[in-house]
Amino acid sequence: QTSVAATISVPAARTMRRIALRRSAVPKQQHAAPGVRSLLTLSSEDCCGRRTVGAGIPNLGIESTQPMAERIRRLRCWPKHEQLLVRPVHEMREELNLGDGRTNQNYIVNADGSLFFVRVGEDLPAFGISRARELAASRAAHAAGLAPQVLHVEQPAMVQDFVPGRALTEVDLHLAAAANARSQAWPGSSSSDHSDGDLLGKILEALRRLHAVPVPKELNSFLAEVGPVGWGGPHLVKRLAFAEQHAFSRLPLLPGLPELLDRLEETAGPIGPAKFCHYDLFVDNIILRSSGSICLVDFEYSAPGQPLMDLAILAASCSLGEEESRALLTGYLQNKVSEVDVLRFQALQVLAAILETLWYVVAEESKSSAMSLAEVRDATDCSFERFLQMLRGFEDANKRFTRLHSVS
Repeated sequence: QTSVAATISVPAARTMRRIALRRSAVPKQQHAAPGVRSLLTLSSEDCCGRRTVGAGIPNLGIESTQPMAERIRRLRCWPKHEQLLVRPVHEMREELNLGDGRTNQNYIVNADGSLFFVRVGEDLPAFGISRARELAASRAAHAAGLAPQVLHVEQPAMVQDFVPGRALTEVDLHLAAAANARSQAWPGSSSSDHSDGDLLGKILEALRRLHAVPVPKELNSFLAEVGPVGWGGPHLVKRLAFAEQHAFSRLPLLPGLPELLDRLEETAGPIGPAKFCHYDLFVDNIILRSSGSICLVDFEYSAPGQPLMDLAILAASCSLGEEESRALLTGYLQNKVSEVDVLRFQALQVLAAILETLWYVVAEESKSSAMSLAEVRDATDCSFERFLQMLRGFEDANKRFTRLHSVS
């Protein structure tokens, strides 16, 4: 079977359409779906340009929509006198510019004019999702002023504040990173650049604050479960093991992958102490509050890890260019970065692309996502092609770096 290493020299069968051009077409407000899982519901076309069928409510072993709405109305947190309107998020997608969840059922509750967000989901071992870990992470992030408050938990439901504001789009991040790059190169840039650059500064400040929060003890149990991890973190170890156990072979992903991972980890350099990481930091999980501050949502994949992996997931999911990625890295570190730093960060973005592709492999093999098998296979194909593109870019950059330093 053709290995990943051999595949990178072969042009992808189709040229991927950048997800940024789709997702940003309709700005979304608070509580968008987990970014990568939104792929097939945000547009009538998938990332390869083919028509898709919108996914329905996830088949997660939970009762259907109507009985679940009734169960939500019976939650003990609602005062008896309040009139409750419970609607699935997918019914309010256009009204509130929301997205559907890929691993949850999501609802908006209107209680006498006050809005609340209700996530409904069970543990999903195949995806490494523990609701106890999600709850601990959500509460820790809220205590730091970075996430909505969890108001009530009554399994399988978690009730949170509905945060006024809007989810950021990939266009937002491209503009912010580009403006930041220009301001670094030309300090006397325009006022619009300063405005966009301020947005990037707010995002990166929120990430630094998140990574400074002590790791909740519930998250440390995840490391004990999966064993030693590198830059890719516990989810990479778990998803790779799942793919290998199921002998995934529809795409030439697994042959040569352990060796590639070793090489990427070596390029990325030594790891530091594990910090509180989000691990699902797609741009639509970043909310710009009406007050102008940043709020982070969807902590179901949170785990101890390396802070720059959160940054790499954000950069890779938005397909940031080289200068945009440099601006993102420089802004986060609050220091000038070297060419070695940039190459290391590019290696981390390839790891992020592998992490995303393996999510779809788990979805395909476990058949436990919201998508039909045909839809999830399309998404796996698209994610795999995107990974190959990023890998080719990294290989080219690595060769240029080697030539430059061998001459000098």
